[in-house]
Formats: sequence, C-alpha cells, structure tokens
Amino acid sequence: MGDIAGEPATFFPFLSVLPDEMPSHRPIPAQLSVHAGRTWFRRAAVCFLLALAGAAPAQEAPLTRPELLRLQQAGQAPLLLDVRRADEYRDGHIAGALNIPVEHLAERYTALGVPREREIVVYCASGRRAARAQALLAAQGYSHVRLLDGSVDAWRREQLPLVREGASHP
Repeated sequence: MGDIAGEPATFFPFLSVLPDEMPSHRPIPAQLSVHAGRTWFRRAAVCFLLALAGAAPAQEAPLTRPELLRLQQAGQAPLLLDVRRADEYRDGHIAGALNIPVEHLAERYTALGVPREREIVVYCASGRRAARAQALLAAQGYSHVRLLDGSVDAWRREQLPLVREGASHP
C-alpha cells in the first residue's frame, strides 16, 4: 500500500493533471506547502477510488445453456428469473422460471423469497433487461446473480424446451 500512497499517478494517470494547490479563496496555511496540498488531494482521490472499487460487486460469468440444462436435470437448478413482460413470458419461458418484469423488480424483489446468497440466473429476450436486473439485485445485496448466456433468444435458436401458456404463435 505504501507504493500506491507514495505515487498514485503511477496507478491512476489522470491524477497527474491535478492542480498544484487545493482550490480555495484563502491561501493554504504556511505549514502546508503546495506539494503537501497536492499530495493530500491525490491521496484522498486514491482512497475514494479504492473504496469504490472494493464496493463494486464482482460479476460472475454468465451461465451457459448446456450448464443450466445439466443443473435442471440434476435437480440443482438455481432460481431462474425471467424479467420480460408477462405476455413474453406466456409465449415461452424456461421451465421453473419466476416472472418479475424488470420494470417492477425494484419494488417486487422480495417476492424472490430466497436468501441473498442463493444463486439467481436472470434472463430476458436479448440480455439488456437482464443486465439491468442483475445490477438492481446486486445493489439489494444479492451476491450470486448471473445472466443466462445468450438469454432466451439463444435458447430458442437452439430449440431448447420452453413452457408456453396461451402462446399467440407457434
């Protein structure tokens, strides 16, 4: 840690463009040199960035379709969360999936009914809404939220089984 505190611009190059003194309407007290003011500001910026990096949850790799099928067949499937609209869900969803549209997830995430450590696999049509849901769940403290690789579009392309409830087309 001494190296980072000693010369943060080495690790964060943008810090080298900081002003030589702290912005102030009053002069810097005599006991603080210009260098000390610049060092203080850099150290504060480094501490902030390190804290921010530590606070960001690490994203787990997406779950592949073959792996999900294997887990389902073994009776070890994670919680599947389909974040598409209800009509999309009825037209075809993966067996065992719970449907909470991403637009409602912020107020309904407690309906998941699982511990925050449980693995959750999120999917939508293409992956965009699933990524939003993943970020929202991570912000709520869910620590093992993964995306389904390729989402349901890829699942369909591979002609994997879907459950249909009153589908409007084949």
